[in-house]
This record gives sequence, structure tokens and C-alpha cells, in this order.
Amino acid sequence: MLQVAIANIKTYARRYIAVLLAVAIGTAFLGATLAVDSSTRATLKNSLGDSYKNADLVASADWELTPNDRDTSMLSMDTVREIRDLPEVSGVYGDGVMGAALRTGDNGYTVMLQPISAENKLSGMSMLEGRAPLGADEVVIDQEHAEQMGLSVADTVALSSMEDNAKMRELKVVGIVETTTDPMSSSFAQLAMQEDAWERFAGENAQLNRLVIDAEKDVAQTQAAVAEYFHGKDLVDVVVNTADEQVLDDVASMTGGTDQLTIILLVFALVALIVTGLVVMNTFSVVIAQRTRELALLRTLGAKRAQIRSSVLIEALLIGVIASVVGVALAVALMAGLIQLLRNLVPEMSYATLAVDARGIIIPLAVGIVMTVLAAWLPARRAMSLAPLAALRPFDAASVKNRAGLVRIIFGSLLTLAGAALLAYGALNSELLIAFAGGLLSFPGILMLASLFVPATVFGIGKLLTGRSVAGRLASLNAVRNPGRTTATATALLIGVTLVSMIMVGGQSAKATLNGSISGEYPIDLTVAQDTLTSDSVAPKLAELEGIESVSAYTMRTVATEFPDGSSSEEYAMVVDPESYASVVHDEQIVPRDGELLSTWWQIEADHATVNGQPVKLRTTSASFVSNTLTENTAAKLGISDKEGMSGVAIKVDPSLSNGAVTELVESIADVAGVENSMISGGVTEKAMFSQIIDVLLMIVSGLLAVAVLIALIGVANTLSLSVLERTRENALLRALGLKKKQLRSMLATEAVLIGGVAALLGLILGAVYGLLGAHSALSSVGSMSYEIPWLQLAAVLLVSLLAALLASITPGRRAAKLSPVEGLATE
Repeated sequence: MLQVAIANIKTYARRYIAVLLAVAIGTAFLGATLAVDSSTRATLKNSLGDSYKNADLVASADWELTPNDRDTSMLSMDTVREIRDLPEVSGVYGDGVMGAALRTGDNGYTVMLQPISAENKLSGMSMLEGRAPLGADEVVIDQEHAEQMGLSVADTVALSSMEDNAKMRELKVVGIVETTTDPMSSSFAQLAMQEDAWERFAGENAQLNRLVIDAEKDVAQTQAAVAEYFHGKDLVDVVVNTADEQVLDDVASMTGGTDQLTIILLVFALVALIVTGLVVMNTFSVVIAQRTRELALLRTLGAKRAQIRSSVLIEALLIGVIASVVGVALAVALMAGLIQLLRNLVPEMSYATLAVDARGIIIPLAVGIVMTVLAAWLPARRAMSLAPLAALRPFDAASVKNRAGLVRIIFGSLLTLAGAALLAYGALNSELLIAFAGGLLSFPGILMLASLFVPATVFGIGKLLTGRSVAGRLASLNAVRNPGRTTATATALLIGVTLVSMIMVGGQSAKATLNGSISGEYPIDLTVAQDTLTSDSVAPKLAELEGIESVSAYTMRTVATEFPDGSSSEEYAMVVDPESYASVVHDEQIVPRDGELLSTWWQIEADHATVNGQPVKLRTTSASFVSNTLTENTAAKLGISDKEGMSGVAIKVDPSLSNGAVTELVESIADVAGVENSMISGGVTEKAMFSQIIDVLLMIVSGLLAVAVLIALIGVANTLSLSVLERTRENALLRALGLKKKQLRSMLATEAVLIGGVAALLGLILGAVYGLLGAHSALSSVGSMSYEIPWLQLAAVLLVSLLAALLASITPGRRAAKLSPVEGLATE
């Protein structure tokens, strides 16, 4: 039967094009997902392992191995010196950092200070210019941040610890090193000084994260010797790994032992494969129905049932193999292109690596082939049941019977009702997992019942919209002529559109809810503060920036407060000018009055307190992200010093600014104030961050689900093409009776638009319901819900579906119109 299957594929090749495309796209999606997983791990190995990429061994403390009665072991420079004395070790350096404050002229920066050893591979650093520090007053800095700060070799900088900014120490830059690719530390400037100098500067904070070790000869022997050293020191929770083992541990710690990105992508790949399976099943059903006489004739000539089934399954197997190979090749090419594009657009990601392992090739191939064969199994069983006498009966248009049976209706109804109940309960009680389970049950139930309402909806809308048009009325009838096929075709598109619209509606509602919650939590749009900031001189400059409505300078002073219940606190308080401060806050209730302390200790039930030994009125607020606040007059009367503490500026931003404009404004504020972006915070940045995250997620998810929609639209085109082929004689008869070519093309276009439009419309409705209920179950516990439906985006989805369905009808319409009535009537 292999020769028969190959001959059939050659004969009916045009009918299998849609299957090849659908399987190739679905397989490519799965292959790309697995390639993302392997490439991400390879890239993380190049970045996380940057500090020990050329080493043999890495020693670090594992808190999971720490005994319950002890603290996690600390590694120090003394440990480094002792391990250097081991005969099996050729070199070792400590990898540790501590925060420090760096000043260059008038600008201040937060840097990560670490030790460097000129004798031990520069402690994993790569020198680009100059030399390693040899004296206590010398440092090196990474290239990227040196350029940002305008530093070069021989420049002088001032450095102090984060705990004592007053004690500045002048240091000379003697070298520029390559910026690390480790994402955990590359966002901060990397400053390094000689090991002994670092140890003295860090003091009690001179703790190392890990030791990086080179073996004298045999790595395993050195590993055993170092492990024995730690055992002898009773440091039982220190683990000695090879560099490769350490990378795997670091990757696992970052991903929690699992790759969440891969899991999410696999979910979308599964959706695409399910839609692909529907397209494959529908195509084989129609093709086999069209070959009824051919298959029955084979039975008459002696072919057994098993041989007929094998012939169909072999066709599916061959198509699955070809399409899966093409899909895997597409996946590898796609990932290679994306990684190269990433390297070109983001030079800092030059360490991005393409890695495709055996799993990334074998699994997509196997899944694509098995899925195609399984999807063809039901049509193959139908072909196997053909009786030989079927070849003797007159042949008319093919018909594929796929009506919902009683069992399917009952089972689908039970799933829908049970899922709807769980979904409603989860939404009303803010139980996301229960609501999610309800969605998982109800959606398949609705799909099982689709044959009850999809054909009826297609016919009803068709009758309503087409009016008295002959082509339109024929299209409405043809669209539901085979309810099973119409349902299968519409269902594939309905799945994709439902998921897309669910993500859009849920994401928009989530964004609106989070923005409303943030507005309540942050009564001030932005604040910029730093100990080196002169707020009185910076505030007028900030007020001139476009996008800023008003500003208010303030200072932070330490205030010791005693409450009537005997409790006390000593913490920073904002000292503000009440008039300008009132112009920047969203809630005037947090503006203090003279003689009053506005306290965030909202649980204190008192109307007065003592500050610096003097009584003041006390008013509490439950607002988040604000400090205790005093007016300038009150602070002066209480004798609170204005010489120590931090200065800052509170800013009110134009509410019409977009997320991108907010990001640009923050950059401008940082430039004017001479601070890093991290020193600027507030409700506006939080809103922009959440909005950008949600927008990016929506874009990514919509793009992923678009694959499923694309496959479904291929199914629509395939259904129309097969419909044209099986209705060749009927269409020719209509032409002979006076139907024009234009009317025939219009009929097929209307049929496609009805199927695609109804599927998209039903998907939008279902998706909106699921999105609103899902958002409520996930976010109603956060605060007051805000429901928003992105009407324009949903309309765009509907419009794209209609246009795509219309485009899908062009080729079948032209093919049907080109055939003359005489040739069509002569077709068997």
C-alpha cells in the first residue's frame, strides 16, 4: 500500500498543501520553543559564569546544607590565603562585592566594589587598558560605566562606604576592564581594588560569595583536596563544584529549578498543535469522502480493510515526516536569525548563543509526525468501514457526517456547567486557581457543543446580512451544508481568537486596576533624592522641563518621636514647604500644617506626640510610600537641624504623558539633577513599569497566539478549496443555469467571511467573558477593580479575521470561476 499512498499524494498534492503548511508551522513553533530553552541556558552559561569562565573549580556556601543550629558559612580573604597554600592549587581568587558611593566632580554614583588580584588571572577580569591596581590608592573600573562617567586612566575619584558618606577617600584610576556579562551585576559600575585594600575598606563586610580555583594538575584531585580543607574547618555547607556544575546550579537558582519561559511557550505551542490537528483531521475527512468510489473500488478488487486504513495512515505519515522536517528547519533558521538580530541591535548581548540539542530536533519531529497520524486516524477508520458495493452506487457530492451525538452533548454540557460554576466561584472569591480550573473545564465543553450553535449562527447571520442576493443566499446554505466540517473549521479559528481576546481584555483590565491601585498608594508622582542633591537650586530647573506641572523641594531629617502609649521611633521625616508641597500631591490630606507632625504610624491612636522634647499635634495617615512629614516652620521651632540628611524634590507630572514619555522624562530629570535613574521613584514610574510589562506581555502573547490563528485561517482556505473541488459539478450546473463568474466568486467569498466572521465574533465574546472573570479572580483582592475592554483592539482582531477569510477565498474562487460549465458537468 506504500506505492498506492505515494501515488495518492502525487495525485492529490494540491489538496494536502494546507496540511503541510499547518503541520510545518505548528512543528516550527514547538521546535523554536525548545530552541529558546536550550539557547537561553547556553546564553546564561556565558553570562552567569563570566566571573569564573576560565577556572577549574568554584567553592561557595549552600544554605540548604547549613545545619539548623548554625548560620551559613562565610568565606573571607583569610580563606583565600589558606587555600593558596595547598599544593594541589595553582591559584585562587575571591569573588565578592560591596556597595560603595563614588564621586566624580559634581556627580555621585553607586558602585559595586570588589577585590582584584594581579597574580591570579586578574580575578576573572579582562584588562582593556592600563594595569591592575598594586597600591591601596589605586582602582580599575569597567569600560561601559567609565564611558558613562567620563573617566579614563590616570583620573582621580572619591570613594566612601554606603554607611559613612562623610569619609571620602581619593583613589586613582589605573586601568579599564571589560564590563561583565553577568546580569546580576552588570547594571552597576564595577570598581576593583587590590585585595588587601578591599579587605580593609570593607571591614566587617569583607565577605566573599565564592572562591574561584585553578588546579595545579588533576582537577579531581584538587577538588578533593579543597573539599577536605573545608571539611577540616567544619565548613560543612561549602560545596566545591567544577565550573560547569556551578553554572548549572546558578541557572537553576535563577529559574527556580524550572524554566518558566519554556513552560509558557510550550502552552502556546500546544494550542497551535491542537489547532493544527483540527485542520489535519478536517482535511483528511474531506479528501477521503471525495475518494469514496476510489477506496470502495480498491475493496472490490480485493483490498482488505486493514490495507485501506494503512494506505490512509501511510499518506499521513509521509506528509507528517515532510512537514515536520521543514518545520524543524524553519525553527532553527528562525532562532539563528533572532539571535543574530539581537546581537546586532544590542551589542551588550554579544554573548547570546544559539544552541540546538538533540531534544530540540527529535521531539518536534516526533510530535509533528505522531500528531498528523493521530489526526488522520478517525478518517482512516471511516475509510476502513467502506463496503465494496459502495463502488456500484451512483456517486454524488461528498458528505462528511460529524453531528454531535447524544453522549457528546451530555458530556459537553456537564463540562460547561461544571466549569462555569467553578469560574464564577473563583471570580467572586478571588480564587485564581479555581477560576483557571473552571476555564479549563468550560472551554472544552463549549467546543464540544459547538456543532449545536456554530452552524445555526452562521446560517442566521448569513440570512440576516445577505438579504435577497442569490450569491449570498447560496453562500449561507453552503456554509451549513456540512455542519461537521463548518464546525471543525470555525472551531479552529474560534480557539485562537478566544485566547487572543481573553489576553487583551484581561490585560487591559489588569492594567487599569493596577494603575488605579498605584494612584491610591502613591500620592506623589515622582521624587528624586540624594545626599549630594541641592534641592533648592535643582527644583527650579526641573520645573522648566516639559511634562512637569509643579515641583516642591524638601529635606529629610532624623526625627525622634515619643508617643503617649510609651512607644517611640527615630526615623527620617520630610520637611516641606506646605504651599508648594500641596501643589504636587494628589491628596491634600497628607499636607502637614504648622505645629503638626503627619505620621505614617497610622496604628497610633493619639492626637499629640513629643518631638525633641517638645509637644506637637499628631495626625496619622494610612497612605503608603510617604514619610512622616513636618512643615519647615515646625522643624525650625523644634530645633531640628537642617545641616544633616538628604535633600530631594517632589514632582507632579502631566497625567497625559505616555509610558515612553515618562521614561524620557525620568532620563531628563536624572540629567538635570545629576543622579542615577535608580534615585528617581514614584507612582508614575510604577505605572509606566507595570503598563510596559503588561503591554509587552500582551504583544508577545498575541504574537504567539497569532500562530494558532494563522493555522486556523489556513484551515478556512483549505475547507473552501476542498469544497470547490467536491462541488465541481454543482458549481458548473449553477453556471449553466445563469450564475455569473463574479457571482460564483462572491458566493465563495461570502461563505468564507461567514465562517471566519462568526468564529471570530463568537471567539471575541467568549474571550471577553473569560478575560473579565480571570482579571477579577486575579486582582479583586488587590483593591477596587477597574474593568476596561479594548474595543479598538478587538475590532481590529475581527477585521483581520474577516480580511484573512476573504483573502482565503480568492484562490478557490478563481479556480471555480475558470472552469467552464461543460467541463464541470463532465467531472466525475
